[in-house]
Amino acid sequence: MPVDPVCGIELDEELALLHDHDGKKFYFCCNGCRRIFIKKPRKYKNN
Repeated sequence: MPVDPVCGIELDEELALLHDHDGKKFYFCCNGCRRIFIKKPRKYKNN
């Protein structure tokens, strides 16, 4: 199961929000976490 890199919540891949960054898929629980990631992706990419 994917994990939201911002808040750490384990997600259902089919229900999560998806964002592609540098050729890698990232999954988010909500638009808020997705927006936080988009503003500072380097902070969360290695989580």
